[in-house]
Amino acid sequence: GNSMETVDKTTSSSPSAGHTSSPIRFPSLNQCTVNEYQPNQGIGSHVDTETAFGDGIMSVSLNGGIVMEFRKSNDKAKEKKLVYLPPRSLLLMSGDARYKWEHMIVSRMTDTVNGIVLPRKLRVSLTLRTALENVGPNQDKNSISSPVPLKRVESSSFPPRWGGRNDAGSTKDKSTSIATPDTERDHVHAVYDAIATQWHHTRGKRGVLWPGATQFLQRLPKGSLVADVGCGDGKYFPAIWEAGSYVIGSDISFPLLKTALGAPSSGTTVPESRQVNENRRHLANRPSVAVADCMNVPLRTDSCDAAICIAVMHHLSTEARRVRCIEELVRIVKPGGTINIQAWSMKQDEKSKRKFAASDVFVPFNAQPKYLQEVEKSIAQNDEGGRGKSVAEMYSEAYEGAEFNERNGLVVFKRYCHMYRDGELEALASRVPGTIVSTSGYESGNYFIILEVEKIN
Repeated sequence: GNSMETVDKTTSSSPSAGHTSSPIRFPSLNQCTVNEYQPNQGIGSHVDTETAFGDGIMSVSLNGGIVMEFRKSNDKAKEKKLVYLPPRSLLLMSGDARYKWEHMIVSRMTDTVNGIVLPRKLRVSLTLRTALENVGPNQDKNSISSPVPLKRVESSSFPPRWGGRNDAGSTKDKSTSIATPDTERDHVHAVYDAIATQWHHTRGKRGVLWPGATQFLQRLPKGSLVADVGCGDGKYFPAIWEAGSYVIGSDISFPLLKTALGAPSSGTTVPESRQVNENRRHLANRPSVAVADCMNVPLRTDSCDAAICIAVMHHLSTEARRVRCIEELVRIVKPGGTINIQAWSMKQDEKSKRKFAASDVFVPFNAQPKYLQEVEKSIAQNDEGGRGKSVAEMYSEAYEGAEFNERNGLVVFKRYCHMYRDGELEALASRVPGTIVSTSGYESGNYFIILEVEKIN
């Protein structure tokens, strides 16, 4: 016999007054809580705590709808109102709806709305509210004339760092098989930290993408969440956004990752591969990225629909670390998802200037001092013994194995690379359970494999 009310996308609801068109503004929202409810899960009857949260709450329902039940507190008649929250609805509550009416969600598998039985689905709720500064144990809440919202806190560093160079896979403990070897620390990590600005300027801005990787991204279902492990300066981000997907990028190099932030995504000077449609351009302003090691990717298991790992595996110097990288990619991708891995090949095109005589080599990179100064000015400013030396000379002395080319005034960095032979990527992937190699091949001096994460029967 209780009437059913339905919340629209922008309608506020008050059990005591029904729907109202009066605007409700919450200027001090500082907390967002994300909850996932299985179809049979509910919420116990309760009234919100006044001392913990300010008045005004916003609740967004996603994927599944739900009937919320309101009962007036301390009311012997137990007056009750039922409010249906459909998917993609926004519920606003304030005043009596928060403090004089209890609200709850009954645990059951179905709801009846206007005589129609609706099976419940998985529901995700986003609850936005104003958290208040704590009231002391001996302090009367009524003596506080104006509760103070908690200050908004934003990370002081962006991109965020996941652990540190001495954590997890990059630990100083050399007994673990996935610890970062000195070769990679000195000839991969340190090199890319130093050359990040020039790398982005000369390579990233050109927007050269491997066609196979681009086609892989374009074939993904729209709305896919893609992990770009070893994303560098984010040059594949625009291709992912333009394909209608979303990306979370990670890279071990903080300076290189910073070049991905606010990279131009439109204009005549931006190559076509880095152009982003206007309605998705906001994604480029502050992309989802983190400093992290591919040995320990900071993403939940089965959280992504797909992953790419482009030009990363050839910088890993041991088989154990190569296998671990693939294991991490498989771990974070859902069953049924796909993974694209590309790495340099021993086999190079006839027109290529690169010819490799061995699998493990040091590939030179000529760094210009004007870019090095932007990356790390402290070497020039703080080195007391550096008087009379050029920036290039000081860099060559500061980095293991770097050489100063006096004739050109350049610093020649030596990047460690492992050149893959035909079938080597497939052999590594075969050591990781739960995957099958669906496609493999050669493209422009690179070998690639596409893995399918097996579905759980």
